Amino acid sequence: MQDFMPDPTDLRWLVRSLDLGSFSAAAREQDVAVSVVTRGIDRLEAGYGVTLLRRSTHGLSSTPEGAELAQEARELLERFEDISQALSTQRNRVAGAVRLASSQEICEQLIVPQLTRLRALHPALRIELVAEDRVADLVTDGIDVALRTTVGNSESVVARALGSFERRLYAAPEYLHQQGVPDIPQDLHKHQVVAHTAQGPAVTWAFRKAGRRMDVTLRPQLAASTSALVHHALVAGAGIGMLSCPLAAGDVTRGRLVEVLQPFASGLEHTMYAVSLPGRRGAARVRAVVDFLRDTARKHWRLA
Repeated sequence: MQDFMPDPTDLRWLVRSLDLGSFSAAAREQDVAVSVVTRGIDRLEAGYGVTLLRRSTHGLSSTPEGAELAQEARELLERFEDISQALSTQRNRVAGAVRLASSQEICEQLIVPQLTRLRALHPALRIELVAEDRVADLVTDGIDVALRTTVGNSESVVARALGSFERRLYAAPEYLHQQGVPDIPQDLHKHQVVAHTAQGPAVTWAFRKAGRRMDVTLRPQLAASTSALVHHALVAGAGIGMLSCPLAAGDVTRGRLVEVLQPFASGLEHTMYAVSLPGRRGAARVRAVVDFLRDTARKHWRLA
């Protein structure tokens, strides 16, 4: 049916049903009945005269025609959103919701304190923070921008470097007063080690001595499931642990943390990226958030 004009909402049901793997998941995302989603897909299939999705007990899969339409629909829906933003007033040109994902600690220390400034720049922008240590899936979690230290498959995402930083060892002054200050990396075997559970039952920390790398493997006495918990435990005097320098800087300034074994710091740098899907990166609201994050990293995060 060549004259068929699809409803953009039906196209969105097609895209999200495929992304999430089921009609029910797409319906829950928008808080509508499953029948609303399935009727939309039925309208598309009737209008185009082809089968777009295959339904089975294992979930949904697209036919070749469905895959082609879904790809075109993604680009079209992004274009619709950009057109809507372009037609808004100059002041509110950057508008709409941006789902921003990062670890809880980065959200608490580096993003939340700057949200007022972001809102002042773009009053019509709405930020949805997704704070957890696991790596969010940009598609299934509906994430517009994610902060990561690894890019993964660079062909499927667009990554912009925000800055680089080091990870170093820290402990509370009270802990060091009671347990002593390690003089060399091997002294860590005599101390309470705090680490992230994702590192497993043993952690290997890199150091540099006389220009050469030296690794020390340790068994943590305390492991926590988030970087924020590791940080809080160190401030509370639980032991010695590794933190990124920008996240530790505030507590170092306030005297709540002290850097340990500074002469043996590895000097290894890690890069923080703002990662997004190619289609979403073109949206004005996403560009504005990524630009703001880069500016914040340069001016406020004290990245190396």
